[in-house]
Amino acid sequence: SVIKFLIIVILSFFLGIFQYTMFCIVSFAIFRHFGGGVHFSTYLRCLSFGVVNFLISGEIASLDKVLIVHEILFYITLALGVAAILKWIPADTKKKPIKEKEKIKKQKIKTTVVLISWLILIIFLDKHGKDTYIPAITLGAFESLLFMTPFGYWTINEIDNFLNKIFIKTEEVK
Repeated sequence: SVIKFLIIVILSFFLGIFQYTMFCIVSFAIFRHFGGGVHFSTYLRCLSFGVVNFLISGEIASLDKVLIVHEILFYITLALGVAAILKWIPADTKKKPIKEKEKIKKQKIKTTVVLISWLILIIFLDKHGKDTYIPAITLGAFESLLFMTPFGYWTINEIDNFLNKIFIKTEEVK
């Protein structure tokens, strides 16, 4: 994670999207920490996808867009957050399944607190005319929540399966 973060920091700085990218990452990481989510099968895939994803997200968040696009993304993210909390959180993995009812309940409560805090932050920034970074904060939350859904798991697994087909695995080489 440290290597990925440093690469993203350096590249986003040189691309002139540093602040937007950092807001995306922080928002993503907070939701991810409490809600969980899908993982790639290898570190290199995680590193590559993460770097590209966050740089694209930072660039998108930096663009001057019509306000309605920001609002639509906000409402979609809010609805996705509620659905994720009700249905999929904690989003565990095969290697680390979460089956204890008390732990599941705690993760749902923690993620609910994060979602409410995110909502309050967005409203506060909007009401005080400090909405420059709202798209980045919203995009980071959206991506994190998306990777907690069955669609997010399916997407990452399909990318993994595709990469397994086109690259020779080192353990298969004799």
